Amino acid sequence: MVSWSALGRSFGTNLFKNNLKSTNLVQNVNFSLAKTLKGDHGHKTMVLQPSRWQWHKFKDMFHYYLMVGLIPVGAIIFYTNVFIGPAELTPIPEDYVPKHWEYHRHPITRFIARYIHNNPQQEYEKFMHYIDEEAQRVKLRALEKQVTQKMAERNDYQAYYYRPLVNKYLRVNKQVGDEIHERIGDNIDE
Repeated sequence: MVSWSALGRSFGTNLFKNNLKSTNLVQNVNFSLAKTLKGDHGHKTMVLQPSRWQWHKFKDMFHYYLMVGLIPVGAIIFYTNVFIGPAELTPIPEDYVPKHWEYHRHPITRFIARYIHNNPQQEYEKFMHYIDEEAQRVKLRALEKQVTQKMAERNDYQAYYYRPLVNKYLRVNKQVGDEIHERIGDNIDE
């Protein structure tokens, strides 16, 4: 867009510049386009205004990418609709198994189903794998809950949230306490 307007501008100014040097005679009056008219009164001022560079850049890029995308896609759609056309139903031979993309009618949809999307059977198997993993997680959570309940019932001294200890020292400490209890008994005051 911008290049055409720039070419037209430069072409027009070149044409205009070539004609500036010639003088024209109209009704016995000589005038030349090369002369500048001096009719200003006072000095000229330049009005300050914001730059429109961003807007022009956006417009140029928008037109460029619109044309880069629109022209090829439009040509492909036109070609497939005019020259290929929709698929027609025909009887399937007995020993032939249709592919998953052959069930679509439009050629573009068939292309997308064949090369971009996954096979529906593959999608189904991936979903079944996801369901199986979730079922395994549910079983593990139930088992973990059952283990923590048993640990709470039996007052076990070790659980997954405690730092592991060496049990030997706990057993020795309990044995020493039991021996002292046997020697002294319940009467500690004596």
